[in-house]
Amino acid sequence: MAQLVHSSPQMVILPASSTPGGKDSRWLTLEVCREFQRSKCSRSDTECKFAHPPPHVEIQNGRVVACFDSIK
Repeated sequence: MAQLVHSSPQMVILPASSTPGGKDSRWLTLEVCREFQRSKCSRSDTECKFAHPPPHVEIQNGRVVACFDSIK
């Protein structure tokens, strides 16, 4: 996802990974299990090395962003 940065006199679009604060959140992205997306993964959430997100979590390009506070 891109981030809009307003500057005079023009607006610049930066990749989400280059935030003005300099923090890179790409390390928080996890690949979603392809079999899970097809409802065919035979492994449990703890056995599979890929993410099995709950229904309310948005999947973008086969990846999800983990909440930093939940993994502290």
